Amino acid sequence: MAVWRLDLVSLDLFLSVADEGSIAAAAERKNIAASAVSRRLQELELQMDTPLVLRHARGVKLTPAGEALHRHAASVFELLSRIRDEMGEHARGARGHIRIATNSSALVASLPEELARYAERFPGIRLEIQELVSPEIERQVRDGVADLGLLGAGAPCAGLETLPYRRDRLLAVVPAGHPLAARDDIGFGEMLEFPQVGMAAGSSIQQILVEAARRLGQELDLRVTASSFDAVRRMIQAGLGIAVLPEACVEPYERVMGLVGVKLRDAWSERALKICVRDLRTLSAPTRLFIEMIAAEHRSAWMR
Repeated sequence: MAVWRLDLVSLDLFLSVADEGSIAAAAERKNIAASAVSRRLQELELQMDTPLVLRHARGVKLTPAGEALHRHAASVFELLSRIRDEMGEHARGARGHIRIATNSSALVASLPEELARYAERFPGIRLEIQELVSPEIERQVRDGVADLGLLGAGAPCAGLETLPYRRDRLLAVVPAGHPLAARDDIGFGEMLEFPQVGMAAGSSIQQILVEAARRLGQELDLRVTASSFDAVRRMIQAGLGIAVLPEACVEPYERVMGLVGVKLRDAWSERALKICVRDLRTLSAPTRLFIEMIAAEHRSAWMR
């Protein structure tokens, strides 16, 4: 099979043109002649055998092929940056690096303690944690930006390999004094009679709730949405609505914030989280050690 030789200089210039929206602006940013940038761009289009930009009087606009190349090129340079960083770590005597993309539920539950135990066992391995919504976690793992992802079991993860991680419980969260606060448990349908505080689009919890409401033939009455559990708690405390949140991010705040967590009778309130990776066979040693540790702690099945 013929080797496709990718010119990283041209690819970098293409990213600059895409980011600046102008060949002239990209040339100024890179401190080279605009004609040289234009020539490199034309050569890249010839190599790709498709137009990458549409030129107009005010600059350039990416074609669909250009949009795709921009996405992949950004991942290429992110991976090159990772190689540089990790080689630097080895040069300084460190022994590895793990990048974890996680949803909020895993982050507020057992992950911090698991990371602490791992760091104690392997002090030379650097840990980088990024909190994201499920679609972005999948993208980062698929593009190789993250070594592993932690997300809801319902996320599709097409083209990725997955392992079970842990289970968590979702609770109805209401202000003290709310009509539902005195109940031992409720059905989700009873919550739909009240305004809701929702999570941002892409949140696995929000997707669960939208689907649960649809099955009941109803819609969520979303008064406000927020991008973090802390913000959702504050909105509930302020009386803007009620919400569904993981048990781990409710119980520590009930007394101090005047909130009440009420058990949901719905089966989906007991949910699973999972680990996703690109390929189990090509995991780095630090990543494999971390997955084996948390899999053993949660008695999850580890595929050897």
